[in-house]
Amino acid sequence: MAHRPPQSYLLRLWREQPDAPARATLIPVGRPEVHQHFADLDALCAFLRAQAGEEPGGHDTWDTPYCTPSESN
Repeated sequence: MAHRPPQSYLLRLWREQPDAPARATLIPVGRPEVHQHFADLDALCAFLRAQAGEEPGGHDTWDTPYCTPSESN
């Protein structure tokens, strides 16, 4: 297995309404044009486990089923 360099992210958490599930956006440090949105914290955690290589069959790219479509800022 290839050694992966350390990864750093800016994490943004928010709720669209007070009783709504928490949503998240991850932005890789040094690459602000690349970001992914997650509909809930379970999806965020699954993506991070895959990035860390702890998810069997996990993806190591940003093109994963865990992410919601990117929104334009």
